[in-house]
Amino acid sequence: MNDENKKKEDKKEDKIDKRDRKRWYRLERIKALTAKAAAVATKRKWLVFLIGIGLAAYFLISRGGGGGLGGLLEMIKGLF
Repeated sequence: MNDENKKKEDKKEDKIDKRDRKRWYRLERIKALTAKAAAVATKRKWLVFLIGIGLAAYFLISRGGGGGLGGLLEMIKGLF
């Protein structure tokens, strides 16, 4: 009888260990996905800033605005 109880106890412990390993794996996976999402968001934020600056510069140059910078802008516009 003692052997049978020990086997049941071992089986129960194995199930608990398996459940804990599975939980740990899920938590680690969620942490990794969260870190990746944060990195991608930071990268996209800078990309949006650069595109915005590029568009602003393009419109400024193409319209010839800028007040006293007319000659300089026309020279730069000629390069494009």
